[in-house]
Amino acid sequence: MKSKLQTITFILYILFVLSSCTTQTSENKEKETSAKSDTIVQGVKNAPTFPKPDIPVMMTDKKEGAIYLSKHYWDLFPFNDTSLISQPNITKQGLFDYIQLLNNIPYSHAENSLETMLNKAKVEPIMYAHFVSLFERYFYEPNSPFRNDELYIPVVENTLKSGLLSKTEQERYKFQHEMILKNRVGTKATDFVYTLSNGEKKKMSALQSDYLILFITNPDCPSCAEVTDLMNNSNILESIFSLNTSDTKMLTVLSVYPDSNIDDWRKALPKMPKKNWVNAYDDGTILTNKRLYDIKAIPTLYLLDKNKQ
Repeated sequence: MKSKLQTITFILYILFVLSSCTTQTSENKEKETSAKSDTIVQGVKNAPTFPKPDIPVMMTDKKEGAIYLSKHYWDLFPFNDTSLISQPNITKQGLFDYIQLLNNIPYSHAENSLETMLNKAKVEPIMYAHFVSLFERYFYEPNSPFRNDELYIPVVENTLKSGLLSKTEQERYKFQHEMILKNRVGTKATDFVYTLSNGEKKKMSALQSDYLILFITNPDCPSCAEVTDLMNNSNILESIFSLNTSDTKMLTVLSVYPDSNIDDWRKALPKMPKKNWVNAYDDGTILTNKRLYDIKAIPTLYLLDKNKQ
């Protein structure tokens, strides 16, 4: 059972990374090259790379070494040198490597590391704002390959307490904080009523299935059509669907149209998969109007267990 959950999760991750109808520039397409500068980084002239601290030689355990590095990663970085903002081979590449590091240590250590880093950055408000904007871009924007709401939470919370925001910025990050706290991993998903093509209304919580893929989609979205096709033709998902019986469901897809043009949804309905799928729409656009889910872009996918977590 655990392996099936991991398989479904992996497939959804690949689908998420693959496409979205919100157009953003992929970081992979915009890696910048930069000539070596005369910037002095912690006493080293013409430093071409981010100044990482060394892990003590006696610390041979990789996990222990990664945690140590997370605590000291920014020790040598001069946050008061704003000229480094224009040198992505130092700041941006250093941040890429830092994000990879955070993804490989326990969350509590990643959270503490982010808090320490941002507090160090406060020595220079311009540098602080620069890194906050990068974290927003990489952790929060829907098409970022680094997207991670959980790691973005401590960033937003630090930002809101910083005293360095304008009123407009304060409102923006306050809204983001409100949204990313909804439907977090491990919490019970917000219930809602969906409507079938015949007008019948049902609660999401009442749908009985060991696993449920909540697929928020739109027929006018090319990426949604692509993801629909990928799921419908996935041999792995099909093998899990084959475990469904008339009495028990291992996996079900609940496809929900969140917008108001129901005629367009009905026209596209014949093209949607039927077997093991429930195709519905959100009558009254409650998901969007009441902000029940953080729908930054479509398609949006959630994997829920039998308890709707």
